[in-house]
Amino acid sequence: MSVIRLILITVIFFTVSVLLLSTGCYQPSGPAAVVLPEEEEQEILREANPPGELNAVLYFASNHGDKLVKEERTIEADGGDIREIILAELIKGPHSPALNRTVPAGVKVLGVSVNSGIASIDFSEEIRSGHWGGSTGEILTVYSIVNTLAELPEIEMVRFLIEGEEIETLAGHLDLSEPVYPDEGLIKN
Repeated sequence: MSVIRLILITVIFFTVSVLLLSTGCYQPSGPAAVVLPEEEEQEILREANPPGELNAVLYFASNHGDKLVKEERTIEADGGDIREIILAELIKGPHSPALNRTVPAGVKVLGVSVNSGIASIDFSEEIRSGHWGGSTGEILTVYSIVNTLAELPEIEMVRFLIEGEEIETLAGHLDLSEPVYPDEGLIKN
């Protein structure tokens, strides 16, 4: 009887362990994420991304203004932070006349940092004050930024800041109080 009991306990233990691991309730301990000072992070980025050409995928509004359309672009990288370089290209607007800009002209990127897959982007006030408004306009602005940055392997989500402050919304229609995942459903095929 004790052998059967031991087998039963082992099966139950194994089953519970598999369930906990598969649902994410158990997270084995490991090394904690290392947070580097901004200067060290920038130096590592410069070494990993030397000056030269950079292939980037940017998302702009379709000619109907209802979807995002991919525009591939070769960018001259100066060895700086590729995230800021890509965002600067997004702010410049599309090369194709069939596409529309999604970020107001005059917006400046004040800083970008990435921690545990979350990019925090600090924009100048013009992203709000120069925005044309409307729910679709806000959706396309937010997701053109998020989907563009999510093309980079280290970025899974984006947190929006304006002038160093966390924001709840850009134009009153989307909740930006939490980081935003990309939305591939907005991309026109």
